[in-house]
Amino acid sequence: MLESLFASESRSIENPDTPLTGQNLDEYLQGDSGITVDNHSALTLSAVYSCIYVLSSSIGQLPLHVMRKQGKNIEAAKDHPAYWLLHDEPNTWQTSYKWRETKQAHVLGWGNGYTQAIRSPRGELRELVTRRPWETQLVKNGNRWLFAVNEEDEGSRAVALEDMIHVRALGSDGRTGKSLIRQHAETIGLGLAAQRYGKDFFTGGGRPTGLVTVKNALQKDSWTRLKEAWQGAVSRLKASENKTLLLPADLDYKSITIPPEDAQFLETRKLNRSEVAGIFNVPAHMINDLDKATFSNISEQAIQFVRHTMMPWIVNWEQEINRRVFTRAERAAGYYAKFNLAGLLRGTAKERAEFYHYAITDGWMDRNEARVLEDMNPRDGLDQMLVSVNAQPLSNLNNSDTPNDDEEPTS
Repeated sequence: MLESLFASESRSIENPDTPLTGQNLDEYLQGDSGITVDNHSALTLSAVYSCIYVLSSSIGQLPLHVMRKQGKNIEAAKDHPAYWLLHDEPNTWQTSYKWRETKQAHVLGWGNGYTQAIRSPRGELRELVTRRPWETQLVKNGNRWLFAVNEEDEGSRAVALEDMIHVRALGSDGRTGKSLIRQHAETIGLGLAAQRYGKDFFTGGGRPTGLVTVKNALQKDSWTRLKEAWQGAVSRLKASENKTLLLPADLDYKSITIPPEDAQFLETRKLNRSEVAGIFNVPAHMINDLDKATFSNISEQAIQFVRHTMMPWIVNWEQEINRRVFTRAERAAGYYAKFNLAGLLRGTAKERAEFYHYAITDGWMDRNEARVLEDMNPRDGLDQMLVSVNAQPLSNLNNSDTPNDDEEPTS
């Protein structure tokens, strides 16, 4: 009954004979000038693109290795097929950098990043193939969950859970992630609206730049001819020209300056840029918002970026790779994937020199290890560990030859 009531009373504004349903109401409200926020339009907002690029490129540039722990020893597992796939070339079309950069962009834009692990009939890992999130869906077939992949160029296929590396954003169902763009569509839409307003304003569509008034009364025909003459004169001018218009009437022209409230749209864009940076948990200075940045706090924010922005994503990636790339037997044998954060924490030459100095003199790094970290060849004789003369084991103090206070020194 309610449906029939709304169907009979809700009619289109333009055509009363057409029922005004929710779908065509949305289309009517959007129109040609409405702001539609989706994964593609959001990237046209510079703040969104910058945040996604910063996070995706940071994930992509970190060295990714397959390691193996045996007892107390840890070494690179270059004999494992996953090493070269993760470190160098996961598939024919992508390097390791581009694969991770693309997947992280999918996670941020669509909430989910999918990579299918292709294995040989014997179960050996052969390839890591990117699957697009808009063509991949988690479905339940009977009592079994699987991924349904429907690609235009390669057709449809079903992928088992254990064969899909599924990195996902924050979600509520425990199985899939939610897109940050869709969750914050209103905030991003405000930024797109301000961006469009600025475009229209500076191209002449936001507000007239002047008022033209007549000194004497005009007849209807005279008014029509005046408008046609004005429009014709303006249309003949190029945007880069600044010339005087000559019109056949006694007119007054008054220039309109930008009122103070119109300047607030610039503040709106700055505020929106800061809000978008907060959504993606990216320091504002990393997307070129330097209003409140200083040399000292930028250095601290860079450390905070690694600790509180990148580390959660890195742990997310590592745990998903470890449970999908390696079998239980391989994990039990000590195989695991590890990102190297040194690429993000690498300081200036002075800071690195101080780090190596303390590491070598404190006795937990030799000089050749420091040379390797600086991409220098090892040298003979530099493998020996050094230790400061002021630092020695506590046991040496107990075994020292220093006489007790009760003992008399020998002559």
